[in-house]
This record gives sequence, C-alpha cells and structure tokens, in this order.
Amino acid sequence: MIMFMLDFTVGKYKELCLALLDSGYTPLTVYSYLRTGKQNNNKKLIVLRHDIDRKPMNALKMAELEHELGIQSTYYFRFPYTFKPEIIRKIRGLGHEVGYHYEVLSKAKGDYEKAIELFEQELEEFRKIVDVETICMHGSPLSRYDNRDLWTRYDFKEFGIVGEAYLSIKGVRA
Repeated sequence: MIMFMLDFTVGKYKELCLALLDSGYTPLTVYSYLRTGKQNNNKKLIVLRHDIDRKPMNALKMAELEHELGIQSTYYFRFPYTFKPEIIRKIRGLGHEVGYHYEVLSKAKGDYEKAIELFEQELEEFRKIVDVETICMHGSPLSRYDNRDLWTRYDFKEFGIVGEAYLSIKGVRA
C-alpha cells in the first residue's frame, strides 16, 4: 500500500509560487483578469484565488508570503464562518483582492427571495470594511442547491459586482 502525504505548508506553497514566477507566469487577481487580463498578450497568466473556508489566520500567512514575492491574489471569505474583519483588512492592505464567498441559496434552502436578501445583507457587511468587486460561490456538498443558480434569476452586476469566479471566467468548472 502506497501512502501519499500531502504538504499544505507555507513553505511548500512558497516553492509553488517561486516555480510559477520562474516559469514566467504573471499572477493576477480575479478582478484584474476580468478587467484587463483577457486582453493581455502574455500567454502565461495565472489567476490565483483562495477560498477561505476555514482558518483565516493561515490565509493571512499565505497573503504575507505572496506580498513578499510581489504576487497579488484573491481571497474569498465566507460569512460568518471566516469573516474576521481584522484579518480581511490586513490581507487587503497587502494589496490582495478580497471577495465574498457566498452560499446564500443553500442557507435559504432554495428560497430565492430570501437568498438574494441574505446576499445583499452579507455583501454589505463585507463592504463596511473593504471594497468587494468579485464573488465566488461556496459549494455546499450537504445541500442540494447550487449557489450559482441564484444568478439565473438575479444579476450580480446590479450589486456592483464585476464578476463571479466560476461564471465569469471562461473554462472554469466546479
């Protein structure tokens, strides 16, 4: 029996980041890619995003490392689970994008009206501390609802959102 030990340490992540940079890749936030990256002639682009489902302090350590390396990425936080204003402000202060990792259709058990109200309320909580320009759904494996389905009835652009990480980037799949 062969066992594999996965290494999710900051040290191993640093190796990955250095390999990307050494290979000539240009890291972009989701927002940067949606605004300018699609037109970039550099074929070696990588959109870096982190879904912060747990352990926001680990996200801060990654953000500090990326900052040291001159990398900007996107950090999506959940409300209320990883919504830690002091950490979110620090990550934004390091030059990273902060977005909203929404799961409102699951929380509302498929009630679209309740879900969009929750979306607006939770987005407002984020915007009290940072600008939010992109969003990314949180997959809820124990729920029968796909949170992206909210946008079959509503338009996230009406909330001042530029893009949704799964829906706005061609070729991205969950």
